[in-house]
Amino acid sequence: MFPCCHRGDMTLLRNGSYRSWLRRQLVKSQGGKCCYCKRPFTKKGPTRPTFEHKKARMDGGSDDVNNLAVACFHCNQHRGLQKNRARQKSAAIIST
Repeated sequence: MFPCCHRGDMTLLRNGSYRSWLRRQLVKSQGGKCCYCKRPFTKKGPTRPTFEHKKARMDGGSDDVNNLAVACFHCNQHRGLQKNRARQKSAAIIST
């Protein structure tokens, strides 16, 4: 997909220029729409594009380009809350 970006090195995502370039490339590859709700992205607000890890970093996912997509800010936040609730629920079950 992006041959120069397969390092999976988190330091690359910390580089602002690279991060902006990669976000634009992912937005183009997804047709300018969120990977979840399919709404078109906007420059500001809840439908602005944000990086989404297909396999969350807290679950062992990486910053490799093959593990990245773009989701609108709203969907990305909602997914994070869902994952955190599920994690807390399973921890409560294990501890009882």
